[in-house]
Amino acid sequence: MTAVTTLFERIEAAMPDFKARPQQVQMSEFIAQAMSKPPQKRVAVVEAPTGVGKTLAYLTGTIQTALLQKKTLVISTATVNLQQQLIQKDLPQFSATLEEPIRFVQVKGRRRYVCPSKLNQVATTPEQQSLNIDVDEKYQKVLHMAQAKQLLSDWDEERWDGDRDSRRDKIDAELWHQVSTDSEGCAGKSCSFYLRCPYYKLRREMTAAQVVVANHDLILSDADLGGGLVLPNPEEILFVFDEAHNLPRKALDHAAKALNFIQLYQTTETADSVLKKIPSTLAYRQHDFGYMLSELRRDLPAVMSHLQQIETILHSDGVVQDLLEKHITEPRIFWNSPLVNALLIPFQGLLQRANSIYKHYSVLAKWIKEGLEKTQLPNKVGEALLPQVGTVQNIFGYLIDFMALFLEPDQEDRPPNVRWISVETFAKQQTLVVHAGPMTAAYFLDRSLWSRAYGVVLTSATLRGLGLFHRFRLDCGLHRFDEQHFLAVPSPFNYQKQATLHIPDMRFLPNEQQQQWQQEVVKKLIDIIDVSEATLVLFTSKLVMEAVYRQCPAAITAITMVQGDNLSPKNIVHRHIRQIESGKGSIIFGLDRFAEGVDLPGHLCTHVVITKLPFPVFTRPIEQAKQEWIIRKGGQPFTALSLPAVSVKLIQACGRLLRKETDSGRITILDKRLLTKGYGKQLLAHLPDYQLEQS
Repeated sequence: MTAVTTLFERIEAAMPDFKARPQQVQMSEFIAQAMSKPPQKRVAVVEAPTGVGKTLAYLTGTIQTALLQKKTLVISTATVNLQQQLIQKDLPQFSATLEEPIRFVQVKGRRRYVCPSKLNQVATTPEQQSLNIDVDEKYQKVLHMAQAKQLLSDWDEERWDGDRDSRRDKIDAELWHQVSTDSEGCAGKSCSFYLRCPYYKLRREMTAAQVVVANHDLILSDADLGGGLVLPNPEEILFVFDEAHNLPRKALDHAAKALNFIQLYQTTETADSVLKKIPSTLAYRQHDFGYMLSELRRDLPAVMSHLQQIETILHSDGVVQDLLEKHITEPRIFWNSPLVNALLIPFQGLLQRANSIYKHYSVLAKWIKEGLEKTQLPNKVGEALLPQVGTVQNIFGYLIDFMALFLEPDQEDRPPNVRWISVETFAKQQTLVVHAGPMTAAYFLDRSLWSRAYGVVLTSATLRGLGLFHRFRLDCGLHRFDEQHFLAVPSPFNYQKQATLHIPDMRFLPNEQQQQWQQEVVKKLIDIIDVSEATLVLFTSKLVMEAVYRQCPAAITAITMVQGDNLSPKNIVHRHIRQIESGKGSIIFGLDRFAEGVDLPGHLCTHVVITKLPFPVFTRPIEQAKQEWIIRKGGQPFTALSLPAVSVKLIQACGRLLRKETDSGRITILDKRLLTKGYGKQLLAHLPDYQLEQS
């Protein structure tokens, strides 16, 4: 008898209503075997359809390895809902079945928790009068001060734990930025609030925990900074990435960096302001920093000069003018182009200054922390100055990372970095932003996680496109792992008996005759929707969704909620459930958010309508660059990118119908390309084996 089988027997004994499914046991055994492999081979990739019970499967497959090897089991998800389900339901139930209960905790990024020191400063610092401040800004400051006082009172009297997500009232983003901090702005043990600090309370809990629940963004941020800052070092972690299909996209967002002009101007001004305070604040160290002050007094004005020079070069370029005049969005700029060649010298000058500033402000931060520890510096002074020094250190460190990406020359044998420009609003002002990022997150993920972690499990209900792991494998940097590391678990559902797939006879094609197809969709919805049941109608375009809604009769619109229409997706779901539970019909018109993450089991969703095949629209610079790279290497972007992506999205959308083995209902797809195009038949062949009905 295997360890996994023994665990499942214990779970069945402790939970009378539970019976392990064969697919669940298969998944657990596969993971457990993968975790027993040699270092850098402990990787298991599992596609587990809805109904398998993958949470219990990966817990059972990993927990014994984690406990025996004294590694932290870190479970990462893409959604808050799943994190809460793990903490409030799955882990307590699982822990209760073990010989010895396990300790578990939910961890978020430092910025999700209030910094008591900064909150105290904002709430107690008298408002400074300024002639330059306008009425609206003054009113906003008064509101912020009042809310900060309330937050401080609630936290101090233990009515609030300091977690932003546990507040029922909305906290203004600008205020939250003022009352939270990052690692560079934190005084740590030297802070007068250290023992009661919400973040450090959590860190102490995490040190004692055997299982940590986190999210993809936190893990990727930690990995981007070298690992071991928030979580333990990757070598001490057995990772489980649930909802892993989101990982490549999120990793790309973390790997890309940007140069934001207004942010850099403001940070340089902050750096200059800090510099003026240093001689008096660190007077006891003045023999140490004479050379440092002279270098910084040279470097900070030079940064301003380089930024102005770069802006002048950009504004004189025709493409940038088109961007500023809103003729185009996010234009790419290319290595060896006249614009990039013109930027190289000022960029290299800016990089040289950034390195110097980062180095010096890192030393200043260290001295301030030492001063606080040795009580050479008053707490109030040190705690007020440290976040400013930390901000300078953080932004210039980020600028150095951006430069490394932007200034790396293109190479023929590997995908080049992508460079582009955008116009964004920052601090209520429009600013140019220069971006640089890798075309694929594969190298970032392999270097920072797969090559370092003790073990890795990647799982989701949909990882394969057209029945293959190929695209996911490439995007995640898993190319060195062979098929022994990949498993597609069969579904426990009897699709033939539980669901019908109806493809009505449509006259028009959505991609060629959009207006006629749109009107035809309205007519079909009138025919196929039963207003007494629960229906989810999925669209790929907000404009089309709203146009179809306007043309629908009152019998349908009266019970329909439209995504983006006053209610949040979460509140739409709550209202939908209330309507169905009260015996009425309810319809949701939704976009991507409803095609992927919504769980409406049983009678809460008995009909899913997919209006159009969810082909991805590759408009972002990195996506365009990837298409060009595939063409350059002799491939076809449609086959390599579009088809696998639409296959995954279509399976996810259809998957909204059946959530449990007792569910039943029907799916209707209003896109005849499934039947008339060669690729449509491929997509159809890789859908679950629903009972197919054609008009």
